[in-house]
Parts: sequence; structure tokens; C-alpha cells
Amino acid sequence: MDKKLLEIEQRVNKEHKDITKFVKHVFDEFDKKVEEHRRLAASDALAGIKTSGIEEKVFYDMIKETKRWIIDVLERTTQDFEHVGDKNWKKNFKDGVNE
Repeated sequence: MDKKLLEIEQRVNKEHKDITKFVKHVFDEFDKKVEEHRRLAASDALAGIKTSGIEEKVFYDMIKETKRWIIDVLERTTQDFEHVGDKNWKKNFKDGVNE
């Protein structure tokens, strides 16, 4: 996922780098929440509180899928930036992007 984000960051023009920085910040916050969750699960385990393996899997899968979704939206937005002014380009988003 980080590899794809770096690839997109290299494709984006200098004036649009803030959008990739925003995504990095969101991913960092997700990583912090995952770490908090991991610590809470570990402390619960030490206290003898069992956590459901299914719930743990759903939590981590949800984080992974959400990151994938954000990368997909960033990719399509980047494509719209790359094709500004191209009259044959079919925009990924109705409102497009402003240059």
C-alpha cells in the first residue's frame, strides 16, 4: 500500500502534493488506532478477558479495505488531474478537479 502511495505521489504535480500528504496523514492515524487496539487487546488478554478472533479479523480487514479504498479514490483523482484539459477524457468524478 505504501508502494502505491509513493507511486501516486511521484505522478502528482507539485501543486497537488498536498492531497498525497493528506492521505499519508490519514494512514498514519489508522496505524495509530491499530497500535492502540493491539495494546488494548494485549492488556485485555493479560487480564484474562478473551477477545473474539472473528472480531479481531473484521477489525484488521476493515482497516485494510478502507486504506485500499482511499488509495483507489486517490488514484482516480490523480488520473483526473493528469487529464485536465483533455476533452476526450471521461472524468472519474462528476465534479472533476480544478486546476
